[in-house]
Amino acid sequence: MADRLTQLQVCLDQLIEQFNATINYVNMNAEPAKLDTDPNSVTNIAAQAPLPGHADQKETNEVKPDFDTTINELSSDIIIKSRQISMLIDGLPGIGVPPSEQLQLIESLVEELRKVEKERLAKIAKKDALLKWTEELIVDVANGITQTRKQ
Repeated sequence: MADRLTQLQVCLDQLIEQFNATINYVNMNAEPAKLDTDPNSVTNIAAQAPLPGHADQKETNEVKPDFDTTINELSSDIIIKSRQISMLIDGLPGIGVPPSEQLQLIESLVEELRKVEKERLAKIAKKDALLKWTEELIVDVANGITQTRKQ
């Protein structure tokens, strides 16, 4: 499992993708808004004109899902992701902890890291000693086999 900051970054990336997808959906599927109160004005007629290269929905007989339902689902996804981000932020170490306690925690973690590093170096030394012993044992066995074959 990734650390909290990596999880937070992934969630933020996902939230941005959700925002982008929602805006794209609204741009592609929302009914154009009236720009003024006169329905026959040039600006409202221009807003109702089909875009070049886009087929009219009525001509293609395409059935679009209910716009409001889809917007509600997309909004719910954004809200859930925002709450997940808030929970990750609340779980970060140091939130609500005074700086003196944070420094004390860092010092204890540094000391623990030093102990673990000493243990690691001791294990490496033990491994090297066992490796050397094993190599010597293999050489002794090989020499013994050679001696028995010479006789």
